[in-house]
Amino acid sequence: MPGAQVGNHAPEGKGRVLVVGAGGYLGRSVVRALSKADYEARGLVHSQQKAALVRADGGLPVVGDILDPRSVRSAAANCSGVVHLAANPSEGSDPARVRVEGTRNLVAAAREEGILRLVVGSGYWVYRGQSGVIREDSPVDPQGESQINYDAERAGLEANSPGRLEVLIARPGMVYGDGSWFRGMAESVKSGEYRVVGEGKNRWSFVDRWDTGTAFVQILESGIAGAVYNVVDGRPASLREFADRVAAELGVVSPPSMAIDAAGREMGTAVAHHLAADRAASNEKLLAIGWRPRVASYLDGIPSVLRSMFPKN
Repeated sequence: MPGAQVGNHAPEGKGRVLVVGAGGYLGRSVVRALSKADYEARGLVHSQQKAALVRADGGLPVVGDILDPRSVRSAAANCSGVVHLAANPSEGSDPARVRVEGTRNLVAAAREEGILRLVVGSGYWVYRGQSGVIREDSPVDPQGESQINYDAERAGLEANSPGRLEVLIARPGMVYGDGSWFRGMAESVKSGEYRVVGEGKNRWSFVDRWDTGTAFVQILESGIAGAVYNVVDGRPASLREFADRVAAELGVVSPPSMAIDAAGREMGTAVAHHLAADRAASNEKLLAIGWRPRVASYLDGIPSVLRSMFPKN
């Protein structure tokens, strides 16, 4: 990464990168990937419990608050890059502030510290559902939580200045692993409570949790300033196929379907809309900068993830 050595206090190796939200589901994957790639991964978290997770993944934790400009600047000192994945607020905070105001705080700290690159993590749910392949220039239609992510993207890109502060956007697809949405889905399928919204013909794009971390590192190192990158494995599948495979791996019956209008009443319109939308995304742009997923498809990755989640006695 250009400018990997900053000031007189840069660590050995490739340099120091700040990961904000480092104790979260995606943050941990980025910390681990950075550490394995010979960076010093500094993780900004808001509790000692999260700090322990950062240490376990090979990073150096800093307890602070993304909404406190002073603690952000302190955490960013002598870093050459920043990855923004903070999403869950500390008690009493607004998630939108964490994502959007947090982005602006990171921009300000990066400018003050002479940091070259900022990667803002978002999500591919900002795209409008469509029957064709989704590329980075496809139409967007952010709703609900994805609107917050999209606002964070724009707050970052407004500050993009090639050669000074280069801002890049990463839009992961359905990141599967032990945690987040996938644990909830797997437990629901296992208990027989899960329902496929609509007919399930709509396609999702997946990516292994730990592969997501290496994608962020590749974007940080090799991405083009101001660019957006889809982070998916390039092997989309229909929701019905995916749910049936999860059920088969768990040894339970395939989940039944649920009408979209009923899902809207039960889950909320925005959630039902997302679950039923067709989002088969391309990863060609990410592949072009050198990233390769370790797990080629959910068909290869799901079995081991489920075995670790539900070990047999």
